[in-house]
Amino acid sequence: MMALTAFFMNDRFSYEETIATVGPNGETTTAPLTNALDDRPRIVWQTPPDGYFSVDVSQYLDINEGGGEVSVKLPHMAGNGGAIAALIQTTLNSSASLSLAYTVAYNSALARFSIGAGSSFSILFATGTHGASDTVRPWLGFSKTDLSGSSSYEAQERRYGTDHWALFDLGEAKGFTLGACILDGGDGVNWNDSADSVVMLYGNASNLSSTDRAPWQASASKKLDFSPRSSEEQNYLQVAFDTAGASMSYRYWVFSWRYFDSDPYHAVGLIKGLTKHASSSRQVTQLRKHGLIDTTPALGVNSYYPSQHMQYWRAPLSFDNWEASDYRSVVTEVVREGKHAGLCWSLRWSKIADGTYAAKDDVAHGLFLWCALQKYSQDDYGGAASDFLSGELVLEQVR
Repeated sequence: MMALTAFFMNDRFSYEETIATVGPNGETTTAPLTNALDDRPRIVWQTPPDGYFSVDVSQYLDINEGGGEVSVKLPHMAGNGGAIAALIQTTLNSSASLSLAYTVAYNSALARFSIGAGSSFSILFATGTHGASDTVRPWLGFSKTDLSGSSSYEAQERRYGTDHWALFDLGEAKGFTLGACILDGGDGVNWNDSADSVVMLYGNASNLSSTDRAPWQASASKKLDFSPRSSEEQNYLQVAFDTAGASMSYRYWVFSWRYFDSDPYHAVGLIKGLTKHASSSRQVTQLRKHGLIDTTPALGVNSYYPSQHMQYWRAPLSFDNWEASDYRSVVTEVVREGKHAGLCWSLRWSKIADGTYAAKDDVAHGLFLWCALQKYSQDDYGGAASDFLSGELVLEQVR
C-alpha cells in the first residue's frame, strides 16, 4: 500500500485548551513556558541561569566516614541549584548513620555543586551500592569515580539545570494523535544520547505528580519517546505518537526533556498535541518544486559580503480527483485552519506510523514539517455528480 499524507492541527496544548504549569524555578519571566505553546519556534521557553532540577525520588549518596559505607536515600527534589543543595544538606545531616556535619552548596557563578564536611570522608560514586543506578551523581555533575582523602569535593562538570518539565491539564480527556516539539541548545548538548538527553511525553487519567518525573515514568498509562533530533540544521522537528499512529485521549499530559550536560543553553521552542486530518486511501498527486528556499543575496560584485538568510522548506501539494468527503475533511480543513496558524504535515505519515520509515529521515528531507499555509487554489469539481474535487496547497516551514 502506498504511503498516505496527513496534516496535524487543532493543538490540545494551546492556551485555550489547557492549564499548563511548571515546577519551582522552571521558567523565566522573559522566556516562560507559554512561549513554547506559541506557533513560532524562535520564541522559546527557558529556565533561569541557576537552573531547574527535578531529582527523581529514591536517589542515593553512598558515603564512607571511615566505618563503612552508608547509603543515604534522598527525597524527590525540584527547584534551582541552591534549593537542591539545601535539601541534600538537610537529608545528610538528618541521617542517624552519619556523624559528620555536612555542607552542600551550589555556586551559581561556576554552576557547580560541592559537598563538604568537618573532616575527611569518601563519596563512593563508582564502587558504592548505588554506583551503577539510583544515584544522584548525574544531577550534581560528579564523574563516576570514587572521591576520598578530602573534606570537600567539587563536581567535575557544570550544571545549569537538568530538566524542562511541564504539566498540562486539559480539563477532561481529549484525543490527539501527534506530539511535536522543537528544541534548541548549545554545542555541549548530547542530542539523541539515551542517557544524557531524553525527551518524553506522558499521558494519564490522573495527575501522578506536578514535579516528579519518576511516577510518570513508572506508572503513566501512556509513555512516548520523541523521535531523534535530525542532524540537518534546517529542520529540528521531533515527534511522538502511539502504536500505528492511534489517537490518544487522557486528561493529564507531561512534557519532559531531561539533559545531563555542562551546556548553559537549553530551550524549548515548540510543544504541541495535534489531531490528524488524513484520507484513508488518497495521497498527494504530485510534489513538484519541493525543496529548500534560500533568499540570501548571492555573492557578487554588488553583494560582496552577503548576510546568510535562514533557509526553509517549501512544499507545493497537488490533490487530484479526491472523493469530495475526503477532500473536505482534509484539504478544506487545512484552508479553514488559516494562514495565521501553524500545523504539522507529513508526506508519508502512514508509513512512519507503521514503522516502515523513520520520522527523523523524513524530517531531514523536508517531508515532515512544522509549517503554515501560504497559498491555496480554488476547488475544481469533477465527475457526473461533482463527487470529486481537485486543488493545490502551498506550505512553507516555520522555524
